[in-house]
Amino acid sequence: MITEKIEPCFPNYEESILNLSCSIQNYYGIKPLHKTLPQVDEILSHNHKHVVVILLDGLGMNILEDNLTYRDFLNRHLLTDYSSVFPPTTAAATTSLLTAKFPIETGWLAWDTYFPELDRNIILFRNVDYNTGEELDKPYSYLKYPVKYITELIHEKNPDVATSLIQRYPIQKNGPKTLYGGRRQIYKFLKDKQSAFSYFYWDTPDREMHAFGIDSGTVRRKVRYVNKFIKRVSKKNPDTLFILLADHGHVNTKYLDMSKHKELYDLVARPMCLEKRSASIFVKDGKQKEFAEIFSKYYGNYFDLVSKEEALKIKLFGEGKPCEGAIDSFGDFIAISKGEYSIYSSTEYKKCSLYPGHHGGGTEEERLIDVSIYNK
Repeated sequence: MITEKIEPCFPNYEESILNLSCSIQNYYGIKPLHKTLPQVDEILSHNHKHVVVILLDGLGMNILEDNLTYRDFLNRHLLTDYSSVFPPTTAAATTSLLTAKFPIETGWLAWDTYFPELDRNIILFRNVDYNTGEELDKPYSYLKYPVKYITELIHEKNPDVATSLIQRYPIQKNGPKTLYGGRRQIYKFLKDKQSAFSYFYWDTPDREMHAFGIDSGTVRRKVRYVNKFIKRVSKKNPDTLFILLADHGHVNTKYLDMSKHKELYDLVARPMCLEKRSASIFVKDGKQKEFAEIFSKYYGNYFDLVSKEEALKIKLFGEGKPCEGAIDSFGDFIAISKGEYSIYSSTEYKKCSLYPGHHGGGTEEERLIDVSIYNK
């Protein structure tokens, strides 16, 4: 039986993953566009020559609490919990961390975004049509929404500071294929550097939670393995400040197929985009009120339906000047999950993956991320 869920939990944009990035910018003499985090500012003020930021995809507070005890290394070094951005998903959150800008400022709003000029939903990281699976002939994501990472900004401002991005293969063609390989690349980069900043990204435990759900033994083993990884890499480099965080948490989810309600789906103008747990819905002209009423009847207990205008008013996707073209990718409504359910339409895809574990919705579990500090 489907039961009513709690109201959605929106980000705290004064204590978020982006504000952490602003603190890093500030430390390296770059004036941030947004607020910094005082706790992190104080730690960075100790003038560390080497700083390494490690992001473990999906390792939110709920995943830490469920898989490690308070005695484990990661939990012993927990600084506090902060907020992800909205939606709490990798494309939006990691881009915010790497640019110190909100999703509305970068245009990197979610996993897939609508490009009106192409009339396609494009997977930003992969340059692939989300609904057909077709690979595009140009890197549209980066052409429309170009980004400049903090590694570039830091090195430009401080030529004496060596910087690097290390991300798992095949995300980065020369990236490591194992965590052991990642550890070696970190060691190699830090060796003999007078001053250095590095960002290291790994897609565990996100990959395993998508595949098996958040409660599986595989996930527990992976979380415990990364606990050992962080312990080893931080102790091997005692002169390096390590900042560990996640981009979002995870929840187990079930799926509701909107196309099964014909009276509702007949009002939809084109395929949904963004995330299945925060779906951007395009409605036929003049049918917005009717759509909202029927949607509420079927799904009002499980999703909060936010209009495009309201989303902009409450700054759901962050503060600052919207990136050119970003607002054009919004539908008329965003359906934000309040609990375990995700929404999609089976008629919109050539092939659709319905993962048992997911993120991108409005729950606290997805929003809260951990920040741990080592060698401070």
